[in-house]
Amino acid sequence: MKQKGLLWIIFLIGIGSTTACSMMNKTKSEAERHYSDQTMPSTSSSTSVKEKEELYNELSRNANLPKLVEHSTQFEQDISFVAKMEGDPKQVESKDDTLDGQWYGSIFLMRNRNTPIYLNLSSIKKENWPKSGDILRIKGTPIGYLYTSYKNERVDMLDIKAKKLEIISYDNKDVTKSDTIETDQYKVEITETDILRDVFDEPTLVIYYNFKNKKDSTSIPPLRTYFFFRQNGEYLKSTILGELDKLNPKALNRDTLEPNGEMLYYEIFKLPNEEIPVNLEVYDDEYHLLNTLEIAVTAKK
Repeated sequence: MKQKGLLWIIFLIGIGSTTACSMMNKTKSEAERHYSDQTMPSTSSSTSVKEKEELYNELSRNANLPKLVEHSTQFEQDISFVAKMEGDPKQVESKDDTLDGQWYGSIFLMRNRNTPIYLNLSSIKKENWPKSGDILRIKGTPIGYLYTSYKNERVDMLDIKAKKLEIISYDNKDVTKSDTIETDQYKVEITETDILRDVFDEPTLVIYYNFKNKKDSTSIPPLRTYFFFRQNGEYLKSTILGELDKLNPKALNRDTLEPNGEMLYYEIFKLPNEEIPVNLEVYDDEYHLLNTLEIAVTAKK
């Protein structure tokens, strides 16, 4: 990529602000300068399940390895995808007049909940900019990457030029409530729970589930990507189990699964309260809420 100079961004990323500098490739002609008041075609309806999976697979790889974006089929191409806005837009200050005054917002893919993408909002009217927490359908072009220095670590961010935005509001009134969650790509059945101790001697929730891989390729269990477990409104965090000898020896944790395979798996979470049920929410790549479930917190007898 062609370096165009150093810039400084005061940017919220998660819980803190960052000081950032940028390396950006040459851009295309100026984007269309209006907010999309019309509904853009839904990825779900305009593409097949496989095409949507490929879209988010490649976009996720580019978010995780943004320096390689110039080798991607998405590089400098218009793509349509769904992401969530976090924080407020911030303006770039730069000695390079091609970058000075650009506005960026931080967005997150469902499957990259800890990896921000920088969305250039400069071609969208300011009065129509999204707010923190908005779910967006975005038509944009991956044009390069930004690098930031945060807590003495360098973090690279995928840079996407926004062309059209649509704020999405889903109706979640009739969401399924079941211990079996099935899509075109997987089937998960939550079978039982257990309470053990982690390496810090704190209570740990163990969730056992059957996972069937319905894809035509090897897959990891979707619990690490699309399943959210909450208690008292707080998301449960992973921990390191101490009582490994008490796990079901037939259950897997980190192994991938071949196409059409089905196996018993488990996940472990730090459990703040041993009396209150845990609430499950399951989403897809486009932030549709697929399933909710209240899970009783019980130890195996």
